[in-house]
Amino acid sequence: MKKISLKKIVGALFALMTFSTFGLYGQEFQASLFNEANQSMRIARQAQADVLSPRAFGEAIEAYNDAKEKYNEEGELSEIKEKLAKANGKFKESTENTKVGAVMFSSALSARVDARNAEANRFVSEMWVDAEEQMKDAAEDLEKGNADKAKEKSVEATKLYRNAELESIKANYLTNAKRLLETADKNKVYKVAPKTIGESKALVSKAEKELLENRYDTDDARYMAKEAEYQALLAMHISKEEKIYDDKDFETEDFLLMSYKPIATIGESLNIHSRFDKGVDVPVSEITNRIASDQLRIANLESSLFNYKVTNESLRGMLNEQQNMLASVKGKQSDEALKAQKRQDALQSRMDRMDEVNLKFEQVQQIFNKEEAEVFRQKDDVIIRMIGINFDVGKSQIKQEDYAKLTKLQKAMDLFKDANIVIEGHTDSQGGDELNLKLSQERSDAVLSYLNANTSINKARFSTRGFGESRPVANNETLGGRKLNRRIDIVIKPNFPEILLGSNK
Repeated sequence: MKKISLKKIVGALFALMTFSTFGLYGQEFQASLFNEANQSMRIARQAQADVLSPRAFGEAIEAYNDAKEKYNEEGELSEIKEKLAKANGKFKESTENTKVGAVMFSSALSARVDARNAEANRFVSEMWVDAEEQMKDAAEDLEKGNADKAKEKSVEATKLYRNAELESIKANYLTNAKRLLETADKNKVYKVAPKTIGESKALVSKAEKELLENRYDTDDARYMAKEAEYQALLAMHISKEEKIYDDKDFETEDFLLMSYKPIATIGESLNIHSRFDKGVDVPVSEITNRIASDQLRIANLESSLFNYKVTNESLRGMLNEQQNMLASVKGKQSDEALKAQKRQDALQSRMDRMDEVNLKFEQVQQIFNKEEAEVFRQKDDVIIRMIGINFDVGKSQIKQEDYAKLTKLQKAMDLFKDANIVIEGHTDSQGGDELNLKLSQERSDAVLSYLNANTSINKARFSTRGFGESRPVANNETLGGRKLNRRIDIVIKPNFPEILLGSNK
């Protein structure tokens, strides 16, 4: 029998491994082949195309799955590419369709989010399916160009989602809270934690009343029902702890020292050496201030990272243009050399502009203290979150106490004389969706009106927009979170030179 050398065996194994990794049906090749379609699908999902453009999105998914199946079966590459091209096109089409649907179906989408948050798909699945079908029909009618019919169906979908949310809150949180309270009463928890049990029962009653009186704005009812459930669990926990303390014969000193430990542990993780000789207020304040500072630092670091990436791309572009210029000179193509020089100048201009914006950003940070505003970056934009400006509930009038902060705001905006500026209004989740949308718009308009009347601004650079409760930055189920969500954001959009790399224009 003919011997096979070790060298040939190793070579064959290496070839097999290489083919499995880089060959036609290897993992890296698959990632490259499906990359564009995967990105388009991710963008479509983020835009809720599966809800707002179900027909186009469904066709895209079908084509994508066909491509995947053919790939797994090692089918013809041309057929796989054809399917992926179709999927990519349909994903993009569905994403484009969402721009109209997101506006027309805003109320239905908001109701859908609330129903999902109440776990309607789990606790009242039939009602959820009915609402989803109605929403799908509305979206398909819009895709077909029948806007009137789509609007009618979206109104009905909104009602179905709201009903599903309502029933889910009753079936989920309220039922569970009542069951927990029954268990607590059987175990006589009220003897140990009467205040906590009393709070839980009061919240159940308030939630039931709220659901009856305001069935189309269930945020408060859902919050109260969940809080009632928590208070009942807390009362039972207190009852168990009380027995442990009794058995161990704990003194006040033991209890306090034990309660300080978790706070001290959190402080240590933040490199804070906590001291409790004045109680817990000081260490808790130190911890919360450090967290807020770190969050702002992270946001600014992310912005810096984005700037470095853009600068790196610009430097790469400049290097590429230098090479083009050299090639053009060698070939005596003076026109191409001039165009390359123009593109390089534009790249340099963008980098200079970015340095200028970074310097102004640092200056804006010095204008406000931490109680007045948070200043951070989102890619090219500078965001001034006016946390120090607070409106009365349901009102859009600016208070006299906030005038000084708005004067500071005008000073900050003056640093960006050629930038476009958007004044965004936001609310918490209490109140109806349409009312909150209107209120947030009125608040942003009020800020612009004040600036226009009391400071010198170029109104043409400004625009206002109300987002209602759709963009929370904190938990709407806490008082502090709702306060943070009732805010004005100033979005400064500096202008940067347009870069046309490789363009012949």
